[in-house]
Amino acid sequence: MVERRLGAWLRDAEHQMNLEMNTFARPYGLTGMQLSMIDFMSRHGEQDVFQVDLEREFHVQRSTASLLVKRMVERDLVTRMVAVSDSRKRQLRLTVKGQRLVPVVQQHLVEQDAKMVAGLSQSEAVAFQRALTQISHWNSERK
Repeated sequence: MVERRLGAWLRDAEHQMNLEMNTFARPYGLTGMQLSMIDFMSRHGEQDVFQVDLEREFHVQRSTASLLVKRMVERDLVTRMVAVSDSRKRQLRLTVKGQRLVPVVQQHLVEQDAKMVAGLSQSEAVAFQRALTQISHWNSERK
């Protein structure tokens, strides 16, 4: 039997998470990425969030982030304005409608996290999180 590579397991896990997020988001007329963006912005509280922050967080190109934001603006979930501090940047804020989704999104993500570690002991769950943290930064540490 051929042994699978770690990258294949990670790819499959990411695919499964994306499927679940998209399925959860569909009744709200949104995508999983849009819900992830709402969560990301909500976790920044009063801190300014710029479109470039989305590009970095979600590892997407400027054009992809721009389209994502445009669609969320059209759905009245986010406002986009020229940043006061730098006219080249676009500052983003959740609207009241977007803020109403925050508890729903956060609850779903908590449940999704719990599913990932279900069946693991507490120490295994901690080691799993530590391993994922290390893996997610391995390429940036080489620079």
